[in-house]
Amino acid sequence: MNRDYDKMLSLSDDYRFKTERARLDFLEAQGAPIDYRILSVDDSNPSKIVVSSITKYEDMELPPIKHILAFEEGMYKLQMRNVVVNMIPSSPDYKTVEYEPEKVDDDLEDHFK
Repeated sequence: MNRDYDKMLSLSDDYRFKTERARLDFLEAQGAPIDYRILSVDDSNPSKIVVSSITKYEDMELPPIKHILAFEEGMYKLQMRNVVVNMIPSSPDYKTVEYEPEKVDDDLEDHFK
């Protein structure tokens, strides 16, 4: 919440990539967010907190995306998963968000090598 993106990422478990290098290559190609805003926090289940936020990049603002903070081994960790956001303005599903299960995504990883 203090805009320390490196710290935030260091506390996350990113299951989308097999290696840390592949994750870093993807993040570099994606571009760094310039701002984000937390919209809501659902802490009704303390072992799995859901945070909804909007992320702003230089050329766009994404719709609200839900993030899961799971309590594991005495600390909260951000569970990373593939999120598909339709940002095609002419599409009938414009700004819709789909979540894929936690998995290593070979196609995503290979695209940014």
